[in-house]
Amino acid sequence: RTLNEEEHIEKFCESYGEFADLILVADGGSTDNTVSIAKRFSKVRVRNFLQTVECNRGIRRNPDGPHIQFLIDWAVEEGADWIVHQDCDQRPNKHLKEGIRDILSETNKDFIMVTQIFFWGTDKYFPNLSKPWGGWAQGLWAWRANIGIKIIDNMPHYLFSFDGEHSLDLDKLGRDLRLLPPMCFMHFGWPTEERVQEHINYYRTSGLIEEMVHPLQFGGAPSLIESWMVE
Repeated sequence: RTLNEEEHIEKFCESYGEFADLILVADGGSTDNTVSIAKRFSKVRVRNFLQTVECNRGIRRNPDGPHIQFLIDWAVEEGADWIVHQDCDQRPNKHLKEGIRDILSETNKDFIMVTQIFFWGTDKYFPNLSKPWGGWAQGLWAWRANIGIKIIDNMPHYLFSFDGEHSLDLDKLGRDLRLLPPMCFMHFGWPTEERVQEHINYYRTSGLIEEMVHPLQFGGAPSLIESWMVE
């Protein structure tokens, strides 16, 4: 899902183009070069998702749940066997890209959980977020397209579900495969101090997260990235 993601979309498409059969981009009405950049890639297909809802102070936003559900339904329509869902500022590292097709073809699991690394800039990461309580943080990264995943909207967040009403507890299902380092996906959510301030102001002003604070306040001290945290 995209909305004015020209700073991320090229690297995203390059990265996923190394192993994905198709990259589906549902654009929420970008006014920058996001769509034109995405269309340069032969594996990319673009559709518009122009539904919006009004937040505080007249700020309009694509509703998160319906936006993601639109992409899931589209992937099923395209005949996907596996769906990988990522925001535009998240990308797989080289180890995940090199091994994932073999893993997907061999596993009998329905969900793929992958270690998530939260970057600060491009050369540091937050150990407290990436490895809370001493274990690597895992995020749902992919699932079989035929199991009927639905999205519960909880803007600006969302929950995964089978029936659209009750959220999934993957621990109870026992149908997940968990991939640990050196495989990971990388979250480049805080590339510069300027972008961080824009992010904070947007969520506070819109009322979506009125208590939004700087990542250095909740992420702890950043450390230099490790050798396997590369594309």
